[in-house]
Amino acid sequence: MKKTIVSILIGSTCFLSCTKSDILLPVAEPCIVQTGNPAGKSYISDSVVDYTCTNKHCGILPLSTKNYWVYEDSIFTDGVLQQVRMDTLRFQDCKKSSDGLVWWETDMNIGLPATLYASDSTFFGLADRMFTPGIMDVKKEFGLFPGDSVKYLGSFEDAAATCRGIRMQTTYKTEAGDFNDGIYFEKLARNYRRDQVYFKPGIGVMKYIQEKAPMGTRTLKLQQVSTLVSYHIE
Repeated sequence: MKKTIVSILIGSTCFLSCTKSDILLPVAEPCIVQTGNPAGKSYISDSVVDYTCTNKHCGILPLSTKNYWVYEDSIFTDGVLQQVRMDTLRFQDCKKSSDGLVWWETDMNIGLPATLYASDSTFFGLADRMFTPGIMDVKKEFGLFPGDSVKYLGSFEDAAATCRGIRMQTTYKTEAGDFNDGIYFEKLARNYRRDQVYFKPGIGVMKYIQEKAPMGTRTLKLQQVSTLVSYHIE
């Protein structure tokens, strides 16, 4: 009995003598900053291969297979509301190009490229070249800019568009929280399509609005409104 009590006392003493520095705490996975600039590049399709990415990439948009964003999507047909649903944006699939860049993929339309590379300041889209099988082209979509606003040229596939970015001066409120220092992006092809993206760098798309002209008309009609409800970023 005495030996048992002595053993317990020794064990208790050792436990109490341990400091916090002796306890192994989980180490946070480092976030790899993306600084590449693939604007204007083209790749042979075979050189862009499926890739399993286990890293976290930080920049204008934090990307990881563990991150997700939940949106309330209002879906319209030429201005007429059809349904309201909840959708979750995830980036689960990746590709790696021959220069080592990791391209993240999603099948949810939220105003971002379907296959994208997000650097610390810019979104780039990667897509098949029209009418040229076997070639994939990179296009700069939008990103950070100096000053309060910027205007530039863009496109919707084969339709030319004018684009602009404006720094938001007021707090943007959503169910996911209140966001300061957001940026408003607009891409407009008159009589064809208009996209509006309210974006918070380091968080993601706060709201996305898409308008398109029905076939055979020249008047834009509302097609989609997506609003951020919640998000999870590790």
